[in-house]
Amino acid sequence: MEKTKKQVFFKSVKNSIFNFDSYQEFAMQDMKKGIFYFLKLSILFSIVISIVFAILQVTVTVPNVKKFIESEIPDFKYSNGTLEVQSENPVTIDKIADDVLIIADTKELEEAKINEYKEKINLYEIGVLVLKDKIYLKNAYTLSGIQEMKLSDIESIYGKSEFTKQDILNDMNNINMVSLCISLAFTVFLGFFLIFVFMSILDIIILALLSNIIAMLSRVKMKASALVNISIHAMTLPIVLLLVYAIVLLTTGFEIKYFNIMYRGISYIYVFTAIFLIRQNLIKQQIELTTIVQKQQELKKEVVEEKEEKPKEKKEDKKSNDKKEKEEHKENENSNVGKEANGEV
Repeated sequence: MEKTKKQVFFKSVKNSIFNFDSYQEFAMQDMKKGIFYFLKLSILFSIVISIVFAILQVTVTVPNVKKFIESEIPDFKYSNGTLEVQSENPVTIDKIADDVLIIADTKELEEAKINEYKEKINLYEIGVLVLKDKIYLKNAYTLSGIQEMKLSDIESIYGKSEFTKQDILNDMNNINMVSLCISLAFTVFLGFFLIFVFMSILDIIILALLSNIIAMLSRVKMKASALVNISIHAMTLPIVLLLVYAIVLLTTGFEIKYFNIMYRGISYIYVFTAIFLIRQNLIKQQIELTTIVQKQQELKKEVVEEKEEKPKEKKEDKKSNDKKEKEEHKENENSNVGKEANGEV
């Protein structure tokens, strides 16, 4: 049963992309079926993206972070909420990206020096200031300004009250890549699925409104459920292309300009083509129905005419038989008269 459902789903995906005649069948289906199809497609899309993202992050990012810690960060020691970096000068890291700055200074600092560091990290999209007992984090994408966090809060995250640089490197060497991939993929899937469904629903609503306008201009009456189903299936190819593009972007960094416009443009083309073909099929069906009705009327007329002709034929046959009987009777009488005249009995 499960195998059959999978076959039906992938057949629907294939028909949505390659067979426009199937859109009339999709339009006649219950809207629940269309919604379930969309959810299955979204789940499949989110699973693939999450797995690819998790594999790349674990196999690429973890080794890069390890290499970065080994080469760029000096030895340090953390104990009882206090960090000590073994460096005479403040540590400044700005090689990660153009819009990222990390500053670490674990000496006793005056408030004026701390404010100076804050101003520096505030000039970047992402800025981190590490002090002996605090971390200041600036993330422009959250629009929340510079956030303060105590280093003691890291203990609950890392699970250790004391550690050194070498301890972190050893723990990274002991990471189970498979379990980390699974955990990261599951976490990414939940967030990505919700975001993707929400954004796709907006696209489907816009497509349904566009479908309604096209149907009205084409003089085709369609229910809301039909418009939604057509819009959902019209999103199939764009979603498949988005999946391919996302994988290419994650693996190679290759970016296609105006992809969002192309993504939506394809769905608009599918909607227009589907409604146009549905209109053509309805016209063809109406012509065939009219032809059948005409033939039925002609056949009915022929039957009525045959029924009217049969009584006339019967009357004519009866008259002809009566005439023959009279003629035979007359001939018999003449014959009898002749016999009597000859003296025959």
